[in-house]
Amino acid sequence: MSSQAPRTLPEAVVTGLSHDGRGVGRHEGQVVFIDNALPGERVRFRPGKKRRKVLSATVDAILEPSPDRVTPECRYFGTCGGCALQHLDPPSQLAHKHRQLVDNLERLAKVEADEYLAPVEASPWHYRRKARLGIRYVPKKGGVLVGFRERHKSYITSLAACLVLERRLSDLLPGLHDLVAGLSCFDRIPQIEVAAGDNAAALVFRHLVPLTNADHERLVRFGKEHDVWMLLQPAGLESIHALWPEDAGLLYYGIDGDIRIGFGPADFVQVNGEQNAKLVQQALDLLAPGPDDAVLDLFCGVGNFTLPLARRAGRITAVEGDSRLVQRATDNARANGFDNVETLVGDLYAEELTGRWIDSSFSCLLLDPPRSGALEVVKRIPDISPQRIVYISCNPATLARDAEILVRKHGYRLRRAGVVDMFPHTTHVESIALFDL
Repeated sequence: MSSQAPRTLPEAVVTGLSHDGRGVGRHEGQVVFIDNALPGERVRFRPGKKRRKVLSATVDAILEPSPDRVTPECRYFGTCGGCALQHLDPPSQLAHKHRQLVDNLERLAKVEADEYLAPVEASPWHYRRKARLGIRYVPKKGGVLVGFRERHKSYITSLAACLVLERRLSDLLPGLHDLVAGLSCFDRIPQIEVAAGDNAAALVFRHLVPLTNADHERLVRFGKEHDVWMLLQPAGLESIHALWPEDAGLLYYGIDGDIRIGFGPADFVQVNGEQNAKLVQQALDLLAPGPDDAVLDLFCGVGNFTLPLARRAGRITAVEGDSRLVQRATDNARANGFDNVETLVGDLYAEELTGRWIDSSFSCLLLDPPRSGALEVVKRIPDISPQRIVYISCNPATLARDAEILVRKHGYRLRRAGVVDMFPHTTHVESIALFDL
């Protein structure tokens, strides 16, 4: 009986890093995306799925390591999908993100900034003040799992600690497994929103069936023991309500000195408080509004940029599509004593933008859209006619798309652009750009 020799695994030299953090190389004429491989490395890899001429793969052995490679601090790295770049030292992570911004602007949009700003560095650990934890009941893995999704999979990585969550939130993880496991509907709780403000930390439990009195008592006891607010979400976001303390109000964070921004645990806010403060200051410096300026703040959220701008500008109009967030921005403006802020609800993705703001004239415009960008707004820029535009983006590709329209069609010039390391150890790229006429 003949035995077959083991198949020799292929090798590749890694020449780049993809937008999702995989090493990029070539083998036998096809592009290979290799998990856990870094530029400059020679690796042996295990082939995975193949689509057309692109092959996905995982590292089997690193034959020649990159000098930028470091040992990941987190024991879950490689399985947990929360981080993708812990094996790359932080300065190289930031350089990669800067290259992504420049490449998208110059290659996709054919637009080059007059000046590229120095990347804004961050503390790499325990920075995340907001997250959504997944919950799964998996008997074969020991019962209730609490954590983030696995990389490229829908499974949950069960976490006892997380090095990017704020310590207050990470320290809750061990107890959350036992807490959920002891509830009557332990298999009907899909997620927990975790959020931390300057005043408190909060947990929002999404439950698909009603909780019992015993469940309530167990949750309240956990809240008291860990000094964390406990909230329940039996349906949509509008159903969120406090369990303990009963009078739990809003979380808040400070910005631009003594301004307080109130937010609910499920509201969108920038997750990195330290970097958000730097980003706001950079936006203020670039837009440079004065008392004679009328400023339009689109995708304003809870007022993160609105209120610092209102402190400097003559008047500011803030628009957001989510009525809950608009009310939050309105309340924040009132609580901080600003009477020069007008807040409006508006669909900023509609092909036909409506609202009195679209026909008004503003000297300054701030855009802070989600990943999909601000295409419909950018098309209508001539109707707003701002002299200066600051565009904050979490997606270099949509920033490049919109920058091309601003420069090629509307006659703006890209003066400055740079990245802010809002999400260390992940592939997310936060950037800021200044356009003017």
